[in-house]
Amino acid sequence: MADVIKPAFRREPVHAADLERVFGEAAGLLVGLRRVAAPHGEELQVTVCAEALSVPRPVAVVLANNAGEDEVDRTGKAVLEALQFAEAIARGKLQG
Repeated sequence: MADVIKPAFRREPVHAADLERVFGEAAGLLVGLRRVAAPHGEELQVTVCAEALSVPRPVAVVLANNAGEDEVDRTGKAVLEALQFAEAIARGKLQG
């Protein structure tokens, strides 16, 4: 029974439950948005996380206001696009 086939069904990443929004996944990292209480007021964090990371790592932090909402939307999409670009380079799919 040592040769049991284990299914590899796609499932939510471990830290996806902590995220308010998921921008996407690239290069083995999940890019998302967290809303966090802070001493100066609520803040929005664009984070990257993976199975190997114990906690999501913030890559951008802004205040939770209208301008902050717009900023995290642009930033989250930019981080995701940069990771997708890096992943394509690593796979050799981009040529000069």
